[in-house]
Amino acid sequence: MSIDKFTKEEDKRFTLRINKNIFEKVEREAKDERRSIGRQIEAILAQHFDNKNKE
Repeated sequence: MSIDKFTKEEDKRFTLRINKNIFEKVEREAKDERRSIGRQIEAILAQHFDNKNKE
């Protein structure tokens, strides 16, 4: 069962402290991509690991 009605069973909630400048860049990119900030961070991480696995 999920933690709350907004968290899917396959998702994990956690608190993230992030540099303000980096956050603002992610926020702008998320807006451009029409994603939430959390989903944008997830997409960035997924891309990072996909690229790393290709090496």
